[in-house]
Amino acid sequence: MSRHHSDSNSADKALRLFRILLSSDRRHYIATLCEQLECSAQTVLRLMDSVAREMGENLESGKEGRSRWFRLRPRRSYDKWLHPGRLWRSLVICRDLAAPYLPEQMRQELERELLHCTLTLAEDPLATKSNERVITFFPKGYIDYTPHFAHLNQLQHAAATGEVLRISYRAAGKSQVKEHLFAIKRLICMSGTIYALGADVDANGALRFKSFYPLQRMVKIEPTAIKLQCVLEDSDEHSFGLPWHEPRTFTIKFKAGSSATYVAERIWSRKQHLTVQKDGSVLLTLTTCAEPELRAWVRSFGAEAHFVDEKDVSP
Repeated sequence: MSRHHSDSNSADKALRLFRILLSSDRRHYIATLCEQLECSAQTVLRLMDSVAREMGENLESGKEGRSRWFRLRPRRSYDKWLHPGRLWRSLVICRDLAAPYLPEQMRQELERELLHCTLTLAEDPLATKSNERVITFFPKGYIDYTPHFAHLNQLQHAAATGEVLRISYRAAGKSQVKEHLFAIKRLICMSGTIYALGADVDANGALRFKSFYPLQRMVKIEPTAIKLQCVLEDSDEHSFGLPWHEPRTFTIKFKAGSSATYVAERIWSRKQHLTVQKDGSVLLTLTTCAEPELRAWVRSFGAEAHFVDEKDVSP
């Protein structure tokens, strides 16, 4: 065999080995890899040495009895291979910001896909020396959705197919579990909580009332054969709070100081009007379908904020 043909054959095997390792995070045993690559154990080990030099701690190995295995398990350290383009950096930032809300199963899948894309797109794997993340999310009292991963998948499937679900739900502060026939429109995330937004329906699939349920309080989800007989209305994702009722407009005044600055720096609703007064106070007018949430939010500012009537608002 010529040297050129031998080098080409080795390169083909190396590419095939990478594809096998990237295909899943299960253990890949040497004996099986020998069959898949049609080569000896020594060749597999030599190829793995090359993979290890490139992948570092992302390549795991071990023994089960006398059988040696390898697998790729993406870790944060592979950030050093990230493509320098703005789109790629934006994708990584999205990963870091979304991470606190994702079940562990989704995080692992996302890490694997990012690693796959990184290996595909990276032009110079040594171009970036630092592996520190640019953005880090500091969560406070976040919900671990890993135990709810199966329910999350069921809800996603139902949202795509229009399937009516039977949800066993335990309300906050209650010990009793109640069943609801529920049709989901979509999943929404607010203040670190994932909600299923949709409507309760009757046994015939007709609309009873709009509803939403936090994922972590769902005890059981079962599919039904009920056909949805209504069109589910969507809600404005840029509105303040969850959809409790029809749109209502309110004006709140915030005293000059840190509270006014805090409010002025943020967008609270797509339909808002914010005015900074001469004395430094702030007037915020917004339209919302969540009056209970709005009133609770205003109360959280204490004496720094209060509702005002439209007639009391200066033009």
